[in-house]
Parts: sequence; C-alpha cells; structure tokens
Amino acid sequence: MRASSHRRSRPLTAALAASALVACGGAEPGTLEVTVYGEDFIEVGIPASEVVDGWSVTFDRFLVSIGGATAQAGHGADELSAPGYRIFDLARPSGGAGYVLATLDAPAGTYDHFGYVLRPDASATPGNARAADVDALKAAGHSVRVVGTATRGADTIEFDWGFALTVVHRHCEVSHTVDGNTVTIEATIHGDHLLYDDAVAAEPDLAFDLIAAADGADGSTPDGRVTPAELAAQDLTGQERYQVGSLDIDDLWGVISHQVGTLGHVDGEGHCEDIQVSGT
Repeated sequence: MRASSHRRSRPLTAALAASALVACGGAEPGTLEVTVYGEDFIEVGIPASEVVDGWSVTFDRFLVSIGGATAQAGHGADELSAPGYRIFDLARPSGGAGYVLATLDAPAGTYDHFGYVLRPDASATPGNARAADVDALKAAGHSVRVVGTATRGADTIEFDWGFALTVVHRHCEVSHTVDGNTVTIEATIHGDHLLYDDAVAAEPDLAFDLIAAADGADGSTPDGRVTPAELAAQDLTGQERYQVGSLDIDDLWGVISHQVGTLGHVDGEGHCEDIQVSGT
C-alpha cells in the first residue's frame, strides 16, 4: 500500500503533453465510463495452484460499497466527479467486463488523474447486489463483505467476514484520451490479497492453513466456519509467516483487515499512489 502527497512527475509530463495536443487539435468531448471488476479470482475462484498450502477458495458473495469516483485531465483541468455510492457483488459473473459504477460527460483531454473510495454509506444504492445483501451491508456499517468457502481434499472451511473500513484511492495510474469517444477506467478489486501471508513483504504468498487453524481459537467449538472473533484470537507470535513489521498488529484478523487497504487497483494491475485507510 503506497501513500504519497504528490504525483510522480514522469507519467504526468507525458500525459499533459498529450492533453495539450488533443486540445490544440480541436478534439471533441466524449464520455468516461467508470467500472468495477473483481477479475476471475473473485468471479470464478482462487485455484489451489495459487495457494502455497493447497487450499482453493471460492466466493459466494464479494460485496463492496464503492463510489466517490473522480477523474481529471491534468492539474489545470476541472475535476469530474460522481459522488454517489453503489453496492456491487463482484462474485456475480460479469463476462469479464465488470459493472458500470458511473458515466461522466468528459471534456476532451488525456485523463491521468483517477480516484475512488470504498466506504460504508447508509445512502448507497444497489449496483448489481441483491436487495437483502445491500440492506445487510448498510445495516452492519460495512464497506466490504466476503462470504465463501475454502476446500482442500475432504476439508472445508466457510467464512463470512465484514469490514467497516474506508479506503480512499487517489492519484491512480491512468492515461485515457477522450476525443469524441467513450473510454473506460476500471476500479479493479484484487480479492486474493485477503489471503496474503505477510503484511509488509513486497511479494507475499497466498496461504490459508493458519486461517483454517483459527476455527475454535476463541474457545468456541470448531464447526468448519471461521469467524472474525476466531481470527482475532489467533495469535501471530512465533509464526514464520504473517510478519507485520512496525504495524500495530498481533493477530490474524488484524492482518486480514490490513489487506483490505491493498485490494484496490486500477485497470487491472495499475496502482494508486495515495491510499488512505480509516475505520476498524
């Protein structure tokens, strides 16, 4: 997760030059379409081959409350915004296209600034999510809720985790030229990050063994369903994986919650230079 108060100048210089050429060439306004997509790892599932301890994971629901989209064609241009929030279930198949969050009338130019927010919002409206899921997410005050199953051989672990976090993404790396056309900017959500086995490593692995072992860690009877309370009772002391550096985290729920701040990307693998996380 990166945090910065300013943009790097290298990509901005090229983008501003392109924007100036567009303006001088009598380009036409067009449309910016903002979408949200969870990719195959959310829509189809995470195969065992991607997880170091051999578990496969499927998501029955992957709910996000997302909005606050902004875009700008260079520092001097007016910022376009779609301030409302919508709730999407990214586990529902989209045919690889994701789901439309907002459509904005856009002046001609090369858009190199983009941002969006995951946050609990009592006024959020349904995207593609079912009404009951929308109501439950808002009632719980959550921005993200994941419901699914992990399987390895005959072993099965279910989970239902909700997060009351606000994650603001700004200065996301894009370059989209509007010239009488419609261009799409995608807020990409990487669900596999919830299984990262390290909070500070540059290239963590995906793992599930310790999550599975948390079943009953809070003194309850193991029942094949791992809850946030059980994960919070799973102490990380002595674990080879799940390093946390200087972060104030000492349990497994803390690590998984921390990874919510790393879910958001742009246009697939693109990064946002400024990510701010708040809430619990």
